[in-house]
Amino acid sequence: MNVVGLEISTSAAKAILFSPAEGVIDEVSLKYSQEVADTLHLDPERVWAAAMGALKQVVQRTDRKIAAIGLGSAWHSLLLLDVNRAPISPIYTWADVSAGPTVDPLKADQDFSREYYQKTGHMVHAMYPYWKYYHLQKTAPELVRKVRYISSQVEYVYEGLTEEAGVSKCIASASGFFNIHTLDWDRDLLAMVNLEPSQFSPLREAPHWAGLKGSIAKEVGLPAGLPVTVGFSDGAMNQVGIGGDRAGIMSFSVGTSAAIRMVSPEPLIPDKPSTWCYYLYNGMRLIGASTQGACSCLDWFLNNLPEELRSYDYFEAEAAKVDIAQAPFLLPFLFGERCPGWEDRRLGGFLELRPTHRLADLYFAILEGILFNVYHCYQLLTALAGAPEKIVISGGIMHSRFWLQMAADIFGRELLTTGVTNDSTVGAAIVGLAAAGGLKKTGGFTPDLRQATPPPSKNRRVYQERFQKYLELYRSTTTR
Repeated sequence: MNVVGLEISTSAAKAILFSPAEGVIDEVSLKYSQEVADTLHLDPERVWAAAMGALKQVVQRTDRKIAAIGLGSAWHSLLLLDVNRAPISPIYTWADVSAGPTVDPLKADQDFSREYYQKTGHMVHAMYPYWKYYHLQKTAPELVRKVRYISSQVEYVYEGLTEEAGVSKCIASASGFFNIHTLDWDRDLLAMVNLEPSQFSPLREAPHWAGLKGSIAKEVGLPAGLPVTVGFSDGAMNQVGIGGDRAGIMSFSVGTSAAIRMVSPEPLIPDKPSTWCYYLYNGMRLIGASTQGACSCLDWFLNNLPEELRSYDYFEAEAAKVDIAQAPFLLPFLFGERCPGWEDRRLGGFLELRPTHRLADLYFAILEGILFNVYHCYQLLTALAGAPEKIVISGGIMHSRFWLQMAADIFGRELLTTGVTNDSTVGAAIVGLAAAGGLKKTGGFTPDLRQATPPPSKNRRVYQERFQKYLELYRSTTTR
Protein backbone atom coordinates (compact mmCIF):
# COMPACT_ATOMS: atom_id res chain seq x y z
CA MET A 1 0.00 0.00 0.00
CA ASN A 2 1.31 3.46 -0.98
CA VAL A 3 0.52 6.68 0.88
CA VAL A 4 1.62 10.30 0.72
CA GLY A 5 3.03 12.13 3.72
CA LEU A 6 2.50 15.90 3.36
CA GLU A 7 4.19 18.18 5.87
CA ILE A 8 3.81 21.95 6.07
CA SER A 9 6.77 23.15 8.11
CA THR A 10 7.92 26.64 9.08
CA SER A 11 10.26 26.86 6.09
CA ALA A 12 8.98 24.46 3.40
CA ALA A 13 6.24 22.16 2.15
CA LYS A 14 7.42 18.55 1.93
CA ALA A 15 5.78 15.52 0.38
CA ILE A 16 6.87 11.89 0.23
CA LEU A 17 5.56 8.76 -1.44
CA PHE A 18 5.83 5.96 1.11
CA SER A 19 5.10 2.27 1.47
CA PRO A 20 5.82 0.12 4.55
CA ALA A 21 7.66 -2.40 2.39
CA GLU A 22 9.93 0.05 0.54
CA GLY A 23 10.05 3.07 2.83
CA VAL A 24 10.41 6.47 1.16
CA ILE A 25 10.02 5.99 -2.59
CA ASP A 26 10.07 9.63 -3.67
CA GLU A 27 10.25 13.00 -1.95
CA VAL A 28 9.71 16.67 -2.81
CA SER A 29 10.58 19.76 -0.78
CA LEU A 30 9.50 23.24 -1.83
CA LYS A 31 11.14 25.92 0.30
CA TYR A 32 9.05 29.02 0.88
CA SER A 33 10.30 32.23 -0.67
CA GLN A 34 10.98 35.26 1.54
CA GLU A 35 7.65 36.68 0.32
CA VAL A 36 5.86 33.67 1.81
CA ALA A 37 7.69 33.39 5.11
CA ASP A 38 10.08 35.30 7.34
CA THR A 39 10.16 32.50 10.00
CA LEU A 40 7.96 34.62 12.29
CA HIS A 41 4.97 34.87 9.95
CA LEU A 42 3.65 32.87 7.00
CA ASP A 43 1.26 33.93 4.25
CA PRO A 44 -1.55 31.32 4.46
CA GLU A 45 -2.46 31.45 0.77
CA ARG A 46 1.10 31.01 -0.39
CA VAL A 47 1.72 28.24 2.14
CA TRP A 48 -1.37 26.55 0.70
CA ALA A 49 0.05 26.96 -2.80
CA ALA A 50 3.38 25.43 -1.74
CA ALA A 51 1.59 22.50 -0.09
CA MET A 52 -0.43 21.91 -3.25
CA GLY A 53 2.72 22.18 -5.36
CA ALA A 54 4.57 19.56 -3.33
CA LEU A 55 1.53 17.26 -3.34
CA LYS A 56 1.08 17.57 -7.10
CA GLN A 57 4.71 16.84 -7.83
CA VAL A 58 4.93 13.69 -5.75
CA VAL A 59 1.59 12.37 -7.09
CA GLN A 60 2.26 13.17 -10.73
CA ARG A 61 5.71 11.55 -10.68
CA THR A 62 4.27 8.11 -9.97
CA ASP A 63 1.77 5.75 -11.54
CA ARG A 64 1.25 3.88 -8.25
CA LYS A 65 -2.16 3.82 -6.62
CA ILE A 66 -2.19 6.09 -3.55
CA ALA A 67 -4.38 5.04 -0.62
CA ALA A 68 -4.27 8.12 1.63
CA ILE A 69 -2.63 11.43 2.49
CA GLY A 70 -1.19 11.89 5.98
CA LEU A 71 -0.80 15.51 7.13
CA GLY A 72 1.89 16.95 9.37
CA SER A 73 2.85 20.48 10.32
CA ALA A 74 4.86 22.70 12.61
CA TRP A 75 3.34 22.39 16.09
CA HIS A 76 2.64 25.89 17.41
CA SER A 77 0.89 28.32 15.09
CA LEU A 78 -2.03 30.72 15.20
CA LEU A 79 -4.28 31.73 12.31
CA LEU A 80 -7.30 33.98 12.79
CA LEU A 81 -10.42 33.45 10.67
CA ASP A 82 -13.50 35.57 10.01
CA VAL A 83 -17.13 34.46 10.04
CA ASN A 84 -16.65 32.84 6.60
CA ARG A 85 -13.57 30.95 7.85
CA ALA A 86 -11.33 33.12 5.68
CA PRO A 87 -7.91 34.23 7.01
CA ILE A 88 -7.72 37.74 8.46
CA SER A 89 -4.16 37.42 9.75
CA PRO A 90 -0.85 35.86 8.78
CA ILE A 91 0.06 32.54 10.32
CA TYR A 92 1.93 33.46 13.49
CA THR A 93 4.61 30.79 14.01
CA TRP A 94 6.35 29.53 17.13
CA ALA A 95 9.29 31.82 16.34
CA ASP A 96 7.21 34.97 16.86
CA VAL A 97 7.76 35.96 20.50
CA SER A 98 6.59 39.56 20.19
CA ALA A 99 4.02 38.83 22.90
CA GLY A 100 6.83 38.57 25.46
CA PRO A 101 6.42 41.97 27.15
CA THR A 102 2.64 41.53 27.32
CA VAL A 103 2.80 38.15 29.04
CA ASP A 104 5.68 38.96 31.38
CA PRO A 105 3.42 40.10 34.27
CA LEU A 106 1.53 36.78 34.19
CA LYS A 107 4.74 34.81 33.92
CA ALA A 108 6.05 36.71 36.95
CA ASP A 109 2.95 35.70 38.91
CA GLN A 110 4.34 32.44 40.28
CA ASP A 111 0.99 31.08 41.42
CA PHE A 112 -0.66 31.69 38.04
CA SER A 113 2.27 30.45 35.96
CA ARG A 114 2.60 27.29 38.08
CA GLU A 115 -1.12 26.57 37.79
CA TYR A 116 -1.03 27.18 34.03
CA TYR A 117 2.02 24.94 33.64
CA GLN A 118 0.47 22.10 35.62
CA LYS A 119 -2.81 22.41 33.70
CA THR A 120 -1.49 22.67 30.14
CA GLY A 121 1.90 20.95 30.34
CA HIS A 122 3.80 24.02 29.18
CA MET A 123 4.86 27.37 30.55
CA VAL A 124 3.46 30.84 29.99
CA HIS A 125 5.51 31.75 26.91
CA ALA A 126 5.06 34.03 23.92
CA MET A 127 5.58 31.20 21.41
CA TYR A 128 2.24 29.56 22.25
CA PRO A 129 -0.90 30.47 20.29
CA TYR A 130 -2.84 31.24 23.49
CA TRP A 131 -0.42 33.99 24.46
CA LYS A 132 -0.19 35.34 20.93
CA TYR A 133 -3.96 35.77 20.99
CA TYR A 134 -3.83 37.30 24.47
CA HIS A 135 -1.24 39.77 23.16
CA LEU A 136 -3.34 40.65 20.11
CA GLN A 137 -6.30 41.39 22.36
CA LYS A 138 -4.16 44.02 24.08
CA THR A 139 -2.38 45.44 21.04
CA ALA A 140 -4.69 44.89 18.04
CA PRO A 141 -8.30 45.09 19.30
CA GLU A 142 -9.58 46.08 15.84
CA LEU A 143 -8.28 42.81 14.41
CA VAL A 144 -9.56 40.71 17.30
CA ARG A 145 -13.07 42.17 16.91
CA LYS A 146 -13.21 40.57 13.45
CA VAL A 147 -12.20 37.12 14.71
CA ARG A 148 -14.82 34.39 14.65
CA TYR A 149 -12.66 31.25 14.58
CA ILE A 150 -9.25 30.22 15.89
CA SER A 151 -7.23 28.01 13.57
CA SER A 152 -3.67 26.95 12.77
CA GLN A 153 -1.40 26.26 9.85
CA VAL A 154 -2.25 22.58 9.45
CA GLU A 155 -5.97 23.07 10.10
CA TYR A 156 -6.08 25.54 7.23
CA VAL A 157 -4.52 23.04 4.82
CA TYR A 158 -6.71 20.17 6.10
CA GLU A 159 -9.85 22.23 5.64
CA GLY A 160 -8.72 23.29 2.18
CA LEU A 161 -8.18 19.68 1.13
CA THR A 162 -11.36 18.24 2.64
CA GLU A 163 -13.81 21.07 3.47
CA GLU A 164 -14.00 19.66 7.02
CA ALA A 165 -12.93 21.70 10.04
CA GLY A 166 -10.99 19.57 12.48
CA VAL A 167 -7.93 19.62 14.73
CA SER A 168 -6.09 16.71 16.27
CA LYS A 169 -5.76 16.61 20.03
CA CYS A 170 -2.03 16.44 19.32
CA ILE A 171 -1.96 19.88 17.66
CA ALA A 172 -4.42 21.28 20.21
CA SER A 173 -2.32 20.09 23.15
CA ALA A 174 0.43 22.59 22.32
CA SER A 175 -1.86 25.55 21.68
CA GLY A 176 -2.19 26.78 25.26
CA PHE A 177 -5.99 26.56 25.13
CA PHE A 178 -6.01 22.82 25.97
CA ASN A 179 -5.97 20.87 29.25
CA ILE A 180 -3.44 18.04 29.10
CA HIS A 181 -5.31 16.06 31.79
CA THR A 182 -8.89 16.27 30.48
CA LEU A 183 -7.76 16.27 26.83
CA ASP A 184 -10.24 19.01 26.02
CA TRP A 185 -10.36 22.78 25.61
CA ASP A 186 -9.95 24.36 29.03
CA ARG A 187 -13.02 26.51 29.66
CA ASP A 188 -11.36 28.67 32.33
CA LEU A 189 -8.53 29.55 29.97
CA LEU A 190 -10.97 30.24 27.14
CA ALA A 191 -12.99 32.52 29.39
CA MET A 192 -9.84 34.47 30.22
CA VAL A 193 -9.53 35.47 26.55
CA ASN A 194 -13.30 35.69 25.85
CA LEU A 195 -13.50 32.64 23.59
CA GLU A 196 -15.94 29.74 23.38
CA PRO A 197 -15.25 26.10 22.43
CA SER A 198 -17.46 26.60 19.35
CA GLN A 199 -14.82 28.97 17.96
CA PHE A 200 -12.35 26.10 17.65
CA SER A 201 -12.35 23.18 15.25
CA PRO A 202 -13.78 19.90 16.58
CA LEU A 203 -11.16 17.83 18.40
CA ARG A 204 -10.17 14.60 16.62
CA GLU A 205 -8.24 11.48 17.62
CA ALA A 206 -5.89 9.54 15.34
CA PRO A 207 -6.33 8.32 12.69
CA HIS A 208 -9.36 10.53 11.95
CA TRP A 209 -9.73 11.46 8.29
CA ALA A 210 -12.02 13.17 5.82
CA GLY A 211 -12.31 12.64 2.06
CA LEU A 212 -10.33 14.69 -0.44
CA LYS A 213 -12.75 17.13 -2.05
CA GLY A 214 -13.54 16.74 -5.73
CA SER A 215 -12.02 19.94 -7.12
CA ILE A 216 -8.69 19.34 -5.36
CA ALA A 217 -8.70 15.67 -6.36
CA LYS A 218 -9.11 16.63 -10.00
CA GLU A 219 -6.36 19.26 -9.83
CA VAL A 220 -3.87 16.94 -8.15
CA GLY A 221 -4.74 13.71 -9.98
CA LEU A 222 -6.16 11.65 -7.14
CA PRO A 223 -9.61 10.10 -6.60
CA ALA A 224 -12.24 12.18 -4.82
CA GLY A 225 -12.91 10.98 -1.30
CA LEU A 226 -9.34 9.74 -0.75
CA PRO A 227 -8.66 9.70 3.03
CA VAL A 228 -6.80 12.79 4.28
CA THR A 229 -5.84 12.63 7.94
CA VAL A 230 -6.42 15.48 10.34
CA GLY A 231 -3.00 17.07 10.82
CA PHE A 232 -0.47 16.11 13.47
CA SER A 233 2.61 17.98 14.64
CA ASP A 234 6.06 17.50 13.16
CA GLY A 235 7.51 16.71 16.59
CA ALA A 236 4.91 14.04 17.30
CA MET A 237 5.25 12.59 13.80
CA ASN A 238 9.03 12.48 14.17
CA GLN A 239 8.43 10.27 17.21
CA VAL A 240 6.16 8.01 15.16
CA GLY A 241 8.55 7.92 12.20
CA ILE A 242 11.42 6.60 14.33
CA GLY A 243 9.23 3.97 15.99
CA GLY A 244 9.29 5.96 19.22
CA ASP A 245 5.61 5.78 20.15
CA ARG A 246 6.58 3.26 22.81
CA ALA A 247 8.81 3.47 25.88
CA GLY A 248 12.60 3.61 25.79
CA ILE A 249 13.15 5.53 22.54
CA MET A 250 14.05 9.22 22.45
CA SER A 251 13.82 11.28 19.30
CA PHE A 252 16.39 14.03 18.85
CA SER A 253 15.67 16.32 15.93
CA VAL A 254 17.78 19.27 14.85
CA GLY A 255 16.07 21.44 12.27
CA THR A 256 15.00 25.08 12.38
CA SER A 257 14.71 24.42 16.11
CA ALA A 258 15.84 21.34 18.05
CA ALA A 259 13.96 18.97 20.34
CA ILE A 260 14.19 15.77 22.34
CA ARG A 261 11.09 13.68 23.13
CA MET A 262 9.89 10.46 24.78
CA VAL A 263 6.42 8.98 25.30
CA SER A 264 4.70 8.50 28.64
CA PRO A 265 1.40 6.76 29.44
CA GLU A 266 0.50 9.66 31.75
CA PRO A 267 1.30 13.36 32.07
CA LEU A 268 4.77 13.96 33.55
CA ILE A 269 5.10 17.58 34.60
CA PRO A 270 7.85 18.64 37.03
CA ASP A 271 7.19 21.01 39.90
CA LYS A 272 9.66 23.54 38.50
CA PRO A 273 8.96 24.44 34.86
CA SER A 274 11.62 23.07 32.52
CA THR A 275 10.29 20.42 30.12
CA TRP A 276 6.90 20.20 28.39
CA CYS A 277 4.14 17.59 28.14
CA TYR A 278 1.87 17.38 25.07
CA TYR A 279 -0.44 14.71 23.65
CA LEU A 280 0.46 12.14 20.99
CA TYR A 281 -2.46 9.73 20.44
CA ASN A 282 -4.15 6.66 21.93
CA GLY A 283 -3.82 8.12 25.43
CA MET A 284 -0.05 8.56 25.16
CA ARG A 285 1.59 11.81 26.18
CA LEU A 286 4.77 13.12 24.65
CA ILE A 287 7.24 14.64 27.10
CA GLY A 288 10.20 16.62 25.92
CA ALA A 289 12.07 19.85 25.60
CA SER A 290 12.66 22.15 22.65
CA THR A 291 14.98 24.97 21.76
CA GLN A 292 13.79 28.19 20.16
CA GLY A 293 16.50 28.04 17.51
CA ALA A 294 18.98 25.57 16.00
CA CYS A 295 19.76 25.54 12.28
CA SER A 296 18.09 28.97 12.20
CA CYS A 297 21.11 30.21 14.16
CA LEU A 298 23.45 28.80 11.49
CA ASP A 299 21.33 30.41 8.77
CA TRP A 300 21.57 33.74 10.60
CA PHE A 301 25.36 33.45 10.72
CA LEU A 302 25.86 32.55 7.07
CA ASN A 303 23.25 34.97 5.74
CA ASN A 304 25.12 37.85 7.33
CA LEU A 305 28.37 37.01 5.57
CA PRO A 306 29.39 38.05 2.06
CA GLU A 307 27.84 35.70 -0.45
CA GLU A 308 31.17 34.16 -1.44
CA LEU A 309 31.69 32.98 2.18
CA ARG A 310 28.31 31.29 2.61
CA SER A 311 29.56 27.72 2.45
CA TYR A 312 28.63 25.04 4.96
CA ASP A 313 31.36 22.79 3.55
CA TYR A 314 34.04 25.43 4.11
CA PHE A 315 33.03 26.11 7.69
CA GLU A 316 32.61 22.41 8.40
CA ALA A 317 36.25 21.84 7.45
CA GLU A 318 37.49 24.93 9.30
CA ALA A 319 35.51 24.19 12.47
CA ALA A 320 37.24 20.80 12.70
CA LYS A 321 40.57 22.65 13.13
CA VAL A 322 39.38 24.80 16.06
CA ASP A 323 41.12 24.40 19.41
CA ILE A 324 38.09 23.25 21.41
CA ALA A 325 39.41 24.29 24.80
CA GLN A 326 40.08 27.85 23.59
CA ALA A 327 36.89 28.34 21.56
CA PRO A 328 34.35 31.05 22.41
CA PHE A 329 30.88 30.17 23.69
CA LEU A 330 27.47 30.92 22.21
CA LEU A 331 24.25 31.27 24.15
CA PRO A 332 22.01 30.27 21.19
CA PHE A 333 18.99 32.39 22.07
CA LEU A 334 18.75 34.59 18.98
CA PHE A 335 15.00 33.90 18.92
CA GLY A 336 14.52 33.86 22.70
CA GLU A 337 14.57 30.80 24.92
CA ARG A 338 12.04 28.01 25.13
CA CYS A 339 13.41 25.18 27.29
CA PRO A 340 14.65 24.87 29.91
CA GLY A 341 14.27 28.44 31.20
CA TRP A 342 11.23 29.60 29.17
CA GLU A 343 12.62 33.15 28.93
CA ASP A 344 11.22 34.38 25.64
CA ARG A 345 13.18 37.64 25.93
CA ARG A 346 16.51 36.02 26.71
CA LEU A 347 19.08 37.18 24.17
CA GLY A 348 21.75 35.22 22.37
CA GLY A 349 25.38 36.16 22.26
CA PHE A 350 29.00 35.10 21.87
CA LEU A 351 30.98 35.12 25.09
CA GLU A 352 34.66 34.87 25.95
CA LEU A 353 35.75 36.18 22.57
CA ARG A 354 39.45 36.78 21.98
CA PRO A 355 41.20 38.77 19.23
CA THR A 356 42.66 35.50 17.95
CA HIS A 357 39.23 34.05 17.19
CA ARG A 358 38.18 33.75 13.58
CA LEU A 359 34.88 33.18 11.81
CA ALA A 360 35.47 29.44 12.07
CA ASP A 361 35.64 29.74 15.87
CA LEU A 362 32.27 31.50 15.85
CA TYR A 363 30.81 28.79 13.64
CA PHE A 364 32.14 26.14 16.02
CA ALA A 365 30.57 27.99 18.96
CA ILE A 366 27.18 28.01 17.21
CA LEU A 367 27.28 24.23 16.66
CA GLU A 368 28.35 23.63 20.24
CA GLY A 369 25.94 26.15 21.78
CA ILE A 370 22.94 24.54 20.07
CA LEU A 371 23.94 21.10 21.39
CA PHE A 372 24.69 22.45 24.87
CA ASN A 373 21.17 23.93 25.00
CA VAL A 374 19.72 20.51 24.05
CA TYR A 375 22.01 18.64 26.45
CA HIS A 376 20.95 20.95 29.28
CA CYS A 377 17.36 19.95 28.49
CA TYR A 378 18.37 16.28 28.24
CA GLN A 379 19.70 16.29 31.78
CA LEU A 380 16.44 17.70 33.13
CA LEU A 381 14.21 15.42 31.05
CA THR A 382 16.05 12.22 31.99
CA ALA A 383 15.98 13.24 35.67
CA LEU A 384 12.18 13.28 35.29
CA ALA A 385 11.62 10.23 33.11
CA GLY A 386 14.84 8.19 33.16
CA ALA A 387 17.46 7.69 30.45
CA PRO A 388 16.29 6.20 27.14
CA GLU A 389 17.59 2.92 25.75
CA LYS A 390 18.03 4.50 22.31
CA ILE A 391 18.38 8.03 20.95
CA VAL A 392 17.46 8.48 17.29
CA ILE A 393 18.75 11.65 15.67
CA SER A 394 17.47 13.41 12.55
CA GLY A 395 17.31 16.76 10.76
CA GLY A 396 19.86 19.16 9.34
CA ILE A 397 22.58 17.89 11.66
CA MET A 398 22.73 14.72 9.56
CA HIS A 399 24.51 16.66 6.80
CA SER A 400 27.51 17.38 9.07
CA ARG A 401 29.82 14.57 10.15
CA PHE A 402 31.68 16.98 12.40
CA TRP A 403 28.49 18.10 14.16
CA LEU A 404 27.36 14.48 14.62
CA GLN A 405 30.67 13.60 16.25
CA MET A 406 30.28 16.63 18.51
CA ALA A 407 26.79 15.38 19.49
CA ALA A 408 28.17 11.92 20.36
CA ASP A 409 30.91 13.53 22.46
CA ILE A 410 28.56 15.88 24.34
CA PHE A 411 25.89 13.24 25.00
CA GLY A 412 28.49 10.58 25.75
CA ARG A 413 26.85 7.88 23.65
CA GLU A 414 26.37 6.67 20.10
CA LEU A 415 23.26 7.99 18.39
CA LEU A 416 21.09 6.09 15.90
CA THR A 417 19.26 7.06 12.73
CA THR A 418 16.60 5.70 10.40
CA GLY A 419 18.55 7.08 7.44
CA VAL A 420 15.47 9.02 6.32
CA THR A 421 15.75 12.73 5.53
CA ASN A 422 12.49 13.73 7.25
CA ASP A 423 11.27 11.28 9.89
CA SER A 424 8.38 13.62 10.70
CA THR A 425 7.01 13.33 7.15
CA VAL A 426 7.30 9.54 7.42
CA GLY A 427 5.33 9.72 10.66
CA ALA A 428 2.56 11.62 8.89
CA ALA A 429 2.54 8.93 6.20
CA ILE A 430 2.27 6.22 8.89
CA VAL A 431 -0.88 7.84 10.30
CA GLY A 432 -2.19 8.02 6.72
CA LEU A 433 -1.46 4.32 6.36
CA ALA A 434 -3.51 3.60 9.49
CA ALA A 435 -6.38 5.71 8.12
CA ALA A 436 -6.38 3.66 4.93
CA GLY A 437 -6.45 0.37 6.82
CA GLY A 438 -2.84 -0.51 6.09
CA LEU A 439 -2.01 -0.87 9.80
CA LYS A 440 -4.01 -2.64 12.49
CA LYS A 441 -3.44 0.32 14.82
CA THR A 442 -1.97 3.80 14.56
CA GLY A 443 1.21 2.98 16.47
CA GLY A 444 3.68 0.16 16.24
CA PHE A 445 5.74 1.14 13.19
CA THR A 446 9.28 -0.24 13.58
CA PRO A 447 11.90 1.16 11.20
CA ASP A 448 15.39 -0.24 10.74
CA LEU A 449 17.82 1.77 12.87
CA ARG A 450 21.51 2.11 12.23
CA GLN A 451 24.46 3.94 13.69
CA ALA A 452 24.39 7.69 13.04
CA THR A 453 27.52 8.70 14.94
CA PRO A 454 30.85 7.18 15.86
CA PRO A 455 31.41 6.38 19.53
CA PRO A 456 32.33 9.35 21.75
CA SER A 457 35.91 10.45 21.12
CA LYS A 458 38.67 11.67 23.42
CA ASN A 459 37.08 15.12 23.18
CA ARG A 460 34.28 13.97 25.50
CA ARG A 461 36.21 15.22 28.54
CA VAL A 462 36.83 18.72 27.21
CA TYR A 463 33.19 19.08 26.17
CA GLN A 464 32.11 18.08 29.70
CA GLU A 465 34.33 20.82 31.11
CA ARG A 466 33.02 23.34 28.62
CA PHE A 467 29.43 22.39 29.36
CA GLN A 468 29.95 23.30 33.02
CA LYS A 469 31.28 26.68 31.88
CA TYR A 470 28.28 27.03 29.55
CA LEU A 471 25.95 26.50 32.53
CA GLU A 472 27.78 29.22 34.47
CA LEU A 473 27.39 31.65 31.57
CA TYR A 474 23.75 30.64 31.12
CA ARG A 475 22.90 31.27 34.78
CA SER A 476 24.72 34.59 34.81
CA THR A 477 22.71 35.99 31.90
CA THR A 478 19.15 35.38 33.03
CA THR A 479 16.71 38.18 32.27
CA ARG A 480 14.77 37.61 35.47
